[in-house]
Amino acid sequence: MATKTPSKPRKAAAAAAKAPTKASAARTAADPYRLPRNVLPIKYDITLIPYLDTFTFRGEESVLVDVREATADVVLNVAEVTINKAEVTFSNSVRMTAKVTYDEQAERATLAFSQPLPRGEATLRLEFTGTLNDQLRGFYRSSYTATDGSRKWLASTQFEATDARRAFPCWDEPSIKATFEITLGVPAGMTAVSNMPVASMAPADEGRTAYRFESSPRMSTYLVVLIVGDLACVEATADNGTLMRVWTTRGKEHQGRFALDNAVRLLRYMNDYFGIKYPLPKMDHIAIPDFAAGAMENWGAITYRETALLFDEANSAVSARQRILSVVAHEMAHMWFGDLVTMEWWDDLWLNESFASWFGDKAVDHLYPDWDVWTQFVASDTASGLGLDGLRNSHPILQPVKDPAEIRELFDAISYSKGGAVLRMLEDWVGADTFRDGLRAYMSAFAYANARGADLWSAVQVATEASGSSKPVSAMMDGWVKQMGFPVVSLSAKGAVTQTRFLYDNVTGGAPEKTKWMVPIRVMGGGIPAGEPQINQARIEHRLVGPQAWTKLNAGQTGFYRVNYSTEDWLRLRDAVRGMLLPAIDRLGLQDDAYALMKAGYLDATTLLALIEAYTAERDATVWGDLSANIHGLEALLIDAPYHEHYELFARGIFARIANAVGWDPKPNERDMDAILRSIAISNHGGYGDPGTIEEARRRFAGYLHDRASLRPDLRGLTYALVARNGDQRTYDTLWALQKEATLQEEKMRLLGSMAQTRDRELLSDLLKRSLGPEVRSQDTPSVITAVAGNRHGRDLAWEFVKENWAELDRRYGRGGFSIMRLVGITGGFTSLERAKEVEAFFKAHPAPSAARTIQQSLERIRLNAKWVEKNTKSIGEWLANKGA
Repeated sequence: MATKTPSKPRKAAAAAAKAPTKASAARTAADPYRLPRNVLPIKYDITLIPYLDTFTFRGEESVLVDVREATADVVLNVAEVTINKAEVTFSNSVRMTAKVTYDEQAERATLAFSQPLPRGEATLRLEFTGTLNDQLRGFYRSSYTATDGSRKWLASTQFEATDARRAFPCWDEPSIKATFEITLGVPAGMTAVSNMPVASMAPADEGRTAYRFESSPRMSTYLVVLIVGDLACVEATADNGTLMRVWTTRGKEHQGRFALDNAVRLLRYMNDYFGIKYPLPKMDHIAIPDFAAGAMENWGAITYRETALLFDEANSAVSARQRILSVVAHEMAHMWFGDLVTMEWWDDLWLNESFASWFGDKAVDHLYPDWDVWTQFVASDTASGLGLDGLRNSHPILQPVKDPAEIRELFDAISYSKGGAVLRMLEDWVGADTFRDGLRAYMSAFAYANARGADLWSAVQVATEASGSSKPVSAMMDGWVKQMGFPVVSLSAKGAVTQTRFLYDNVTGGAPEKTKWMVPIRVMGGGIPAGEPQINQARIEHRLVGPQAWTKLNAGQTGFYRVNYSTEDWLRLRDAVRGMLLPAIDRLGLQDDAYALMKAGYLDATTLLALIEAYTAERDATVWGDLSANIHGLEALLIDAPYHEHYELFARGIFARIANAVGWDPKPNERDMDAILRSIAISNHGGYGDPGTIEEARRRFAGYLHDRASLRPDLRGLTYALVARNGDQRTYDTLWALQKEATLQEEKMRLLGSMAQTRDRELLSDLLKRSLGPEVRSQDTPSVITAVAGNRHGRDLAWEFVKENWAELDRRYGRGGFSIMRLVGITGGFTSLERAKEVEAFFKAHPAPSAARTIQQSLERIRLNAKWVEKNTKSIGEWLANKGA
């Protein structure tokens, strides 16, 4: 595709808006899942009427279309919607009726007219009906318990990636933008929310009110949103006069105040950073009781899970504040990156999600610098991307896709996390101001239109030239975006620097790959601060002597790669960690690299264990969080080892010092991160069997049963989990009673997660069975199953449960992306080749198209785990024996 530079902004955008590119047209002609471009929409006028008693809807739409080539057939997207009437009218009042045929596989309908439609504008009129489904996609239903105890329903939508076609016939591709005028027929006692403000309200048939919304800007179909229910809101006026609101089911609106206040602050920062004011008159944030993902960036009306938006001062943990801000900032970033400027096709999905992952955290860091967000970014996004991209069954960031199943597979750690980490690396290399200038030019050039990754690199390239430090941005980013994987950079004892592709199957003894990247390397050493990143340094010169004779690559963890060292350098870095000589972000990165290198066979497992011992003086919450995840990850590989109890004793010792230091009760003037550190330290110390911690958890839980105010929200999750892990049927029943009593979804999830920690297999089986029933929301069932699978006593039970209930799980989540991939992914924890054969046979008989790649990744993980166990079990046992663990 031709690259457009920032020097021709509005003209280039206008051309992109009016005509498909040659590349786009070529793909359309060759791809049965792409719509023809001979008829395109200009403006949709849609009326939808949901029936919450029968879970159906009916609708009609008038679409102003541009007939670019004379044709007798109009092809558009439809799925699970029946078109009852189709006709077209022209300016001369001539009217033609169409015969409708469906291609269910391609999710398309063809409107066949008796004679060709002439070139020019025409109005297509359709009447249709559909179902308010229970699958959390398209136009769907959601139930909840109202404040008076009654069961109520609302209707909501989730259209990304290809599900607008389940609500109304449309050209359901991101590059086919149009304007939308929406009217919703709302039952008495309810209200409606859509992308734009309400233009008018008028009485309608059946005792309803017709909510008509203002016309939208040009936008993609997947960004349209329709919500009807008994809702209430809190609101404020934000920067540039924007109306900011948080909507909830009636009675919960006060829980939206935290998100509202911070959304106002975020908008001010984003307006300033982008240099383009948010263009819509309002921005709504809506908490939906049932929601498949975390949130969805519908332009002007963002939808969320309740746990990602609502905060209860009396019952929410500190960590909930961070989650809410992370998700809200991510979705608000999409208002520019994704909504204002949209990817041309789904192979560039990462342009939306990677940017939101990176910039959302950048915005939160601006508001809450004491949260040390970039260290958390490395622990979450960078680590997630590296963890998936080390497999042979990964995929490039820029991944060609065609059908809806392939598109849904793209919503993974590569598109979100690797892409975000690569953008952070690029910003660090070119400079923050230069990167911002490039982004501003890019968005100005492609506002209300579509773009590809190459357009962004071109804009940043021009910005580097304008800053006087021209850098080969496109050449560098092509390697990171178009190639699968990433390098492991090795530093020899003599200072030589080399790179090769990092692969987990190195543990099997496979030959190294010669793929190369342009790697920005930033170096720090004992007594020497980090310098500027340099591309592909071949040698590191500054080698010191004495107690500070250590050198660390990837200083600040801005690079997307692993680093390995000589034996001598690992020992020096271990001493630097013990002496707290490295910044927290580098202490985190060092042990995370060591863990990955150990799993891939580049580093002895005993070297990692010795490094872990150096962290007992650590005081950073995020470092402890990542370290604990790796300690648990290693334990998962040793579940069947005869010395598993010795490993637990070793792990308990690692957490003892920090758990005793933070204690159960907060100290004066504590920060949010101190509360999070307490939760990590105590939960792990008790989780690995410390008797005193377990007894204290029981004591506090007993007190909580008599006085709900006696247990702080930050301590509830760990307390519930410890009593469940060490409890019996009575404890389990008590936790279920608390779960039913709770009205805050965050609290319900804490309790469900804690019950998954029990060691009683009968109780775990009961929990799995109930996860598919009315006591657990459909959106939360996958979380319960994966939590049980993460319990060493429940891993096999969870897999058997998935197999036995596959028909229902596939019906609910099979076309939803996230959930089905999570369920399939639980198999990746197995450690035997026999299990690999079993998993492969099951999914051969029960295909999951939206998780086909995840299945292959799980099989690869199982085989790698088996090989790792074969190679490392003995040496770890000997090391633990020598330590007396």
